Amino acid sequence: MNVKLDATFWDEAYRSRNAAWSGEPNDRIVNGVEGLQPGRALDVGCGDGADAIWLAERGWQVTATDISSIALERGRANDRTGHIEWLQADILVWEPPPS
Repeated sequence: MNVKLDATFWDEAYRSRNAAWSGEPNDRIVNGVEGLQPGRALDVGCGDGADAIWLAERGWQVTATDISSIALERGRANDRTGHIEWLQADILVWEPPPS
């Protein structure tokens, strides 16, 4: 079976259920930034944004990217921080702008 994991695939995956993930940040993110001063973060494949939102709530400026517009809509709806740039991008071809 050859499945094309493109925007259409992921939009349908998110559209077909209310929540794709737990809504909780990944433990590796939580433990990985412990003790760091907030700065800039890039969340590649952010899904519905739990990691990005968690980071932004702690003062990080986050660029959250995902191929699915549905996932990004959900993330935007839950973001109360104003510190996240939500960006639809296919990471196989997208290049971040120079910093």
